[in-house]
Amino acid sequence: MKKVCVFFANGFEEVEALTPVDYMRRAGLDVTTVSCNTDKAVTGAHGVTVLADVTVKEIGEGTFDMDAVVIPGGMPGAKNVADCPLAIDTITKINEKKGLVAAICAAPVVVLGKTGVLKGKKYTCYPGMEDSFAQWADADWNTLTENTRYTGDRSVVDGNLITGAGPGAAVNFAVAIVDYLCGKAAAEQLVSSCLLKL
Repeated sequence: MKKVCVFFANGFEEVEALTPVDYMRRAGLDVTTVSCNTDKAVTGAHGVTVLADVTVKEIGEGTFDMDAVVIPGGMPGAKNVADCPLAIDTITKINEKKGLVAAICAAPVVVLGKTGVLKGKKYTCYPGMEDSFAQWADADWNTLTENTRYTGDRSVVDGNLITGAGPGAAVNFAVAIVDYLCGKAAAEQLVSSCLLKL
């Protein structure tokens, strides 16, 4: 069974975080929600508080052994993930071994922009964020995001990278993750059982 970690930080976009967690678990994936806080309680951008499975301190470098990592958007949630060293290390290491990196809304720019994961890839994000790498990434953002191509689509798959546009695209994003990790048949079963119309 493939293992996935999902980073939760205060200010996360609830729909973008919980929809993928729910759909991945329905598909049989081993999903661990990881709080970037010192405790498991994390409060979303709209006041919804959830209890993560573990904290970053508890799981430590165990996140490096995951097959995939998912980063929800929302502000300041995405910034809080970007400011979490273990989260950034995990994303970088999973990408290096060609594991799946998935980010939605603000996260592709605010989080992935400082990791080099987007380099040479097609991606999407919350409209308007695509022009703000200089604000969020490190000083060498030009190098880290070289040859990226913003599409504006609801969800984009490019190699081991999946990105989503925002809350309304959370379902598309989640189904794309299931398709990538579990295969087309599992994704189709998910769509059918949840009565989705994509």
